[in-house]
Amino acid sequence: MIPFPLRGLPLALALMLGVGSSAHANAHANTRARPHPVEVANCFETARFASPPKRPMVHDTNMTQTMLDLGLADRLVAVSGIEGAEHRLIAPPGVVAALPRLPDQSPSLEAVLSADPDFLFAGWSYGFSEARGLTPARLAEMGVATYTLRESCIRIGPREPISMDTLYADLLALGGIFGIAERAEAMVADFRRRVAAVTDRTGTVAERPRVMYCDQCHTDGAPLSVGREGMTSLLMDLAGGRNIFDDIPNSYVRVSWEDMVRRDPQWIIVSDHRVPAEAAIRHLTAAPQLADVEAVRKRQFIVLTYAEQTPSTRNVDALERMARTLHPERFAR
Repeated sequence: MIPFPLRGLPLALALMLGVGSSAHANAHANTRARPHPVEVANCFETARFASPPKRPMVHDTNMTQTMLDLGLADRLVAVSGIEGAEHRLIAPPGVVAALPRLPDQSPSLEAVLSADPDFLFAGWSYGFSEARGLTPARLAEMGVATYTLRESCIRIGPREPISMDTLYADLLALGGIFGIAERAEAMVADFRRRVAAVTDRTGTVAERPRVMYCDQCHTDGAPLSVGREGMTSLLMDLAGGRNIFDDIPNSYVRVSWEDMVRRDPQWIIVSDHRVPAEAAIRHLTAAPQLADVEAVRKRQFIVLTYAEQTPSTRNVDALERMARTLHPERFAR
């Protein structure tokens, strides 16, 4: 494994691709293709694409949303990992229904190959798995190129600390790979403007409320939360909050209810993915051992979709809503 040397990843990536910036609202404008070949940083290696993929596939709801927002739906030969969450995807009428889907929430190598893709966009713990034999290396042996979700690279080695640039790197890389660099640049420029508009108001917050991300919180089993290297934790920070598990140098991790009670979150983020958020909130508010947790006692919950809280083109929507919820006084004017 080659240690990743670049702290200024987006700048380095922009230089590789010859990209600049521009607006999410104009995602379908400015589509003039940049010439191939292109090279992009891909976890701890550099990937070279001689031409845009002809038969691309994507895994998981958040990455599918990104491909939809980039205007790439009509190029996809398969989508996996969205079963039970299709209704959460945002697209023009009929687009999601028309997506060619594999039913697997966690596809095997054989299932992916059955769609005959020449490219797969996925991530570690977002589809890629050594245990299931679905890895970029194995796919490369089969002639399938890959791009790995940047946030997930921490699962296989140390990457740069998470920032919005981690997301922007994905968007600019995909723009280069698919020959839609200007479209991706426009989206990134719009996101930068919107994030700055939030952090201009939250960056000086002295009293940062304690926030917990709580997934799979509809049962008594150990909940899934997020350490400081997950996108959800970054959004908490930018919104003027503090992740109660920011001492864990990882992304999504199992925690204990006892530790949650001890750290006493003032707000709880609940994912509205395959299990309705209402089910998790019912469980949290009914559990006797959580009765004294401030967020539970005051019923202070923030509901996010999976695409909003994991890396995707919907993260800035989530950030804006979270910031207004945590610090309404800073957005009153």
